[in-house]
Amino acid sequence: MAQDPKYDLPTYTPTARGLHWLLALLIFIQLPLGFYMSYRGNDMPSVDEKGQPVKGVWDALTGFLYSSHKLIGLIVLALVVWRLLYRLTRGAPRSDPTVPPALTGVSHLVHWALYALLLVVPILGFLAISYGDYLDVFNFRLPAFVDKNEDLSKEIFEWHETGAILIIAFVVLHIAAAIYHRFLRKDRVVERMIPKRVA
Repeated sequence: MAQDPKYDLPTYTPTARGLHWLLALLIFIQLPLGFYMSYRGNDMPSVDEKGQPVKGVWDALTGFLYSSHKLIGLIVLALVVWRLLYRLTRGAPRSDPTVPPALTGVSHLVHWALYALLLVVPILGFLAISYGDYLDVFNFRLPAFVDKNEDLSKEIFEWHETGAILIIAFVVLHIAAAIYHRFLRKDRVVERMIPKRVA
C-alpha cells in the first residue's frame, strides 16, 4: 500500500528551525526596542538643566537601549546571512501538496521579501550610524568605513525606519498565514517548522 503523503511530509532541519525561532525572538525584541529608543532619545518630553522643556531624554538608559539595538542588529544580520547560506546550500523541504500552487507562490514571495528586508534594514542601520559617527556600542567602537555626513545619516535613518515598518507588516502577514494554515485550512505547512512529536 502506498504511504499517505500526509504522514511523510518532511520538515525543516533542526538547524533551520533553530535559526528561524532565534531570529523571530530577536526581531520581536529588536523592533519595539528600536521604536522606543528613538522615541526616548528624540521625542520624549523632558526638561534641560535650566528647567526648560525639551524633547528627548539622553541618559544611561537611553545609551543602553541604543547600544543594545546596534548589537542585536549586527547579530540579526549575521544570523540572516547564515540562514540564507544554509537555505541556498541545503534547500527546504517540499511544500505541502494539498496547498494550491498560487498560495505556495505567495508564501515564497513573503518569505523572500522578509529575507531581503532582514538583510537590508540592518545594513541601512549600520550605514546610518557610520555616516552619523554613532559607532559606540557598550564602550566598544565599531569600525568606520565612510566619512561623516550628518544629512546622509538622517536620510538613511528614515529608510531604516521605513524598512522596519515593512518588516512588521510582513511579519504580521507571516503570522496570519501560519494561523490560517494551522486552524482554517488545517494543512501541514506550519508543521514543517514545528514538527509534531510522534509517540
